[in-house]
Amino acid sequence: DVYDDTLRLAERDKAVEDLRAWAEDGDATAQYFLGKLYRDGGLLIPNSELARDWFYKAARQDVVMAQYALGKLFLSDDLLVRDPTLGMEWLEYAASNGSHYAAYRVGKEYLRGKIVNKDVTRALRYLTDAANAENQYAQYLLGKLYLAGSVTKRDIPTAEYWFSQSARQGNQYAQFFVDHWNEVRSPSSFIAATRLLHHMSRIFQNNTPPRRGGRIHLD
Repeated sequence: DVYDDTLRLAERDKAVEDLRAWAEDGDATAQYFLGKLYRDGGLLIPNSELARDWFYKAARQDVVMAQYALGKLFLSDDLLVRDPTLGMEWLEYAASNGSHYAAYRVGKEYLRGKIVNKDVTRALRYLTDAANAENQYAQYLLGKLYLAGSVTKRDIPTAEYWFSQSARQGNQYAQFFVDHWNEVRSPSSFIAATRLLHHMSRIFQNNTPPRRGGRIHLD
């Protein structure tokens, strides 16, 4: 009922209060959703510290999505809650509990090497775990990495496999590589293609109305 925008505001407010009561009574799922409401705003005034607290309560009760949400919150730019060390710890914990979203994010962080020391071996392991769990973004990224040979040995068959798996799930960038495979297999063509896709994503981002909070994310 909290997310049913066909209901009257009074009915949704009542649903929020019911949710809060369940959360305060120890219901882990309610704690996670209450954290989301405080993180995203709408029915509640956004409060990142309260979001962190409720996510933490749910995460301690093994709600994997709460563990993932808590890790992301700690890695956010919000100085009230930012803690990269705790963020990586919770994301790795969520990944170990089966969250392919967390595994993808952890893999990217180890690949970037900005908030943790760069570790290509660990990055590829996490990204592969996410890709095997059908995360289309991890599949697409692995396709690019194996095609470019920038952080691992160039492997054309493996690159083609991961692009095809990502495209099968509707990833349009991966589909571009599948459709133009013979044209992008050379390193120079690959660089040109990725620059084109990056330019296209910037055009899309610049012409997309921002979501609540003023930020959007393109992977």
